[in-house]
Amino acid sequence: MSVLADRELQQYRDLVKAPGTWDDGFSWRTLLGAVFVGLLMLPASMYMSLAIGEGIGPAAKWVTVILFLEVAKRARSSLKPAEIFILFAMVGTLVGSPMQSFFWNQFLVQSEAARGFGLTDSFPTWFAPSDPAVLDKRSFFMWEWFVPIVLLFISQVIGRIDSLVLGYGLFRITSDIEKLPFPMAPMGAAGVTALSENLTGNEGWRWRCFSIGAAFGLVFGFIYAGVPVISTALGMNAPLQILPLPWLETSTTTQDLLPATPTGISFDLGNFFLGMALPFFGVVGAALALFITCIANPLLFKYHVLTSWKPGMSTTEILYNNSVDFYLSFGIGLALAVAGIGIWQSLATLRRGREPSFDRATVIAAPAHASRARGDIRTPLIIATYLASSSFYILLCGFLLHWDFRGSRLLWVLLFFAFIYTPLVSYVTARLEGLAGQALDLPYIREAAFIFSGFQGIEIWLLPIPMRNFGGEDTVNYRIAELVGCSFRSIWKMTLVVTPLVFALSILYGQFIWSLGPIPGPQYPYAQQLWELNARQQCLVYTATTGGFSPFMEAVKPGIIAAGGIIGVATYAGLSAFGLPILLLYGVVKGLGGSIPQYLLLQLVGALFGRYVLERRFGTERWRGYAPVLFAGYSCGAGLATAFAVGVKFLSASVFQLSF
Repeated sequence: MSVLADRELQQYRDLVKAPGTWDDGFSWRTLLGAVFVGLLMLPASMYMSLAIGEGIGPAAKWVTVILFLEVAKRARSSLKPAEIFILFAMVGTLVGSPMQSFFWNQFLVQSEAARGFGLTDSFPTWFAPSDPAVLDKRSFFMWEWFVPIVLLFISQVIGRIDSLVLGYGLFRITSDIEKLPFPMAPMGAAGVTALSENLTGNEGWRWRCFSIGAAFGLVFGFIYAGVPVISTALGMNAPLQILPLPWLETSTTTQDLLPATPTGISFDLGNFFLGMALPFFGVVGAALALFITCIANPLLFKYHVLTSWKPGMSTTEILYNNSVDFYLSFGIGLALAVAGIGIWQSLATLRRGREPSFDRATVIAAPAHASRARGDIRTPLIIATYLASSSFYILLCGFLLHWDFRGSRLLWVLLFFAFIYTPLVSYVTARLEGLAGQALDLPYIREAAFIFSGFQGIEIWLLPIPMRNFGGEDTVNYRIAELVGCSFRSIWKMTLVVTPLVFALSILYGQFIWSLGPIPGPQYPYAQQLWELNARQQCLVYTATTGGFSPFMEAVKPGIIAAGGIIGVATYAGLSAFGLPILLLYGVVKGLGGSIPQYLLLQLVGALFGRYVLERRFGTERWRGYAPVLFAGYSCGAGLATAFAVGVKFLSASVFQLSF
């Protein structure tokens, strides 16, 4: 059974019809929205991603749009659907702070993992300064940070141009010429519709559903995330946690019954609402993998496969050691099996996809019908942008290495990624997005290419290599813009304004947040709990190109990889034979070994409650519409509560205490 024919995905097709007219969505109102989000939402998102591991991206979108809708109504005006779409897209860009990567970089270069693997002195200065005298000052406004910041800015600008121009080119091929349906695009357009219907003052079902979710989010968000932040603002050394952040650790309690098995539960109610909104069988598959892991890990420990586990280890320690002993290799095998299945299905889809609405006359005539009002781009400009950006990345990599490839085949690897891998994967992904709402991911291609390039040093892992996939988000966004009647020029104007704005504000707020205290630290429970695990895993991979003994190569076991691949293919064959949804397979792969089990329990409860209680009450079609709006409402309410708490924290940190 093909994933493209899965019933779970068929329900999302052809829900919205394009209006056929084009409006400019970038106006002074959306410009005010950009300033509002940059000043208020961006710092809250940066802080909360460190504290609880989640930003407020979805919440910020809804909060901004709803606020501007209400202001417009009271001013006896309205927002066009195109303006609502631009607000959504703009907020999503603004809350994704590029400076957050520097929080991670400064931690990585001085982490215990880097010292343990002997990598502390190997990080190049264009990645992050490693001098403790510089890092202890916790300031980005130093000359040692100048080159990393300039490099990040250049990468951000070129990356946005790449994504928009090449994403548009793939949209032209897959949507205008091949007439693919893009089943996930109507879901994005439906969010705009939900808000547009409230412009007249008549509250539809989407608005009521959204309000219910927002009420839950406000209350729980304040209890779960707001109170810990406000408590530190009031002078407490450690945050007051009514519910444990990021989860309740029970691994040491269950270690006698379930040795080498991480256990615990997250109390984040967002996982409950997310479980209701996600495809049901994907969540069930991940939960099934968790159940399998609870049985397999004690057996693997008993038979001396998981040899690194010791009593008293926490979740992060167990996950890392189990990964080195078994799950890294097993996960590679599973991922290769899933990738092989995906490629096989993609080839079958490509063969079938040539039949509908695709002929030579259409391809030749398509440019002549390019709509001037829509804001189409000429094909030569698309090709020139691709060639120029790919060449720029290759030249930049050479410049950062001082054109010393150390006798390796790295230059050929860069050429392969730029001119073979990127266009191939981008086109196949765009087709899969257009047909089934899925992306193609070829696992461990980057790692394998770096290892077999023969390059010695960790710089290769940090280079801005031209390995991209342009067939995903931006391609789908063009289809959403078409469905709501938004001129593509609006997207360009928005990008021109937002890119420098978000970068400048990110530097300012990043500097302020870092000055509050070390990152990670007690104020940021999520970062303090998980960053060391992530650093160990990352440094483990870096050792593959350091020369001499490599813990990464030692952890890669061909026999276990083969077993993972065989089990993955056998699982797919079994699901197909019994007519079960293939999303189960993807859920199992997601849940086996590598994911944090604490989040899956509430997601499963939410999925079961939605499927067997609410879906039976409201009907399948109606509940399919309710679930994502309810989750969006919850995200909005929780985001408002946490944004308020972060505002209190920043205000208290800005007040100077007088000694009299």
